[in-house]
Amino acid sequence: MRSRGVLLAWLWTVLSISAATVSTFRMQPLRREADALLVRSRAHADAFASSFDGQFADQQLDTFQQRREVISRVQSWQRLQLLGGLGTFAGLFAVWLLWMLRKLQADLALGEPRAEGRSPVA
Repeated sequence: MRSRGVLLAWLWTVLSISAATVSTFRMQPLRREADALLVRSRAHADAFASSFDGQFADQQLDTFQQRREVISRVQSWQRLQLLGGLGTFAGLFAVWLLWMLRKLQADLALGEPRAEGRSPVA
C-alpha cells in the first residue's frame, strides 16, 4: 500500500517537473515576440512624436493590441509554470513524508516486543 503511495507521489513530481519545463520552453518565444512588438510600438510612438501623423498612432495602438494578446498567452503559460513548480515541491514533500512514515513504522515494529516471548510478570 505504501509503495503505491510513494510511486504516485513520484509520478506526480515527475509530471509537475515536466509541466514546468514544457511551459518554460513554450513561453520563451512568446516573450521574445512580445519584446519585439514593444520595440516596434515604441518606434511608432517616436515616429508619431516627430511628425504628428495619425497613421503612426493607429499603428502603435494596433501593435499594443497584438502585444496584449501575446502577453495574455505568456501569462497562461506562466501560471502553468508556477503550478508545476508548486506541484514539484508538494510531490517531493509527499515522497519525503511517506518515506519518514515508513521508516517510523519500521522502527516501531522493531521496538515492539513479541507476544510469544513476553513473560506474564512485567
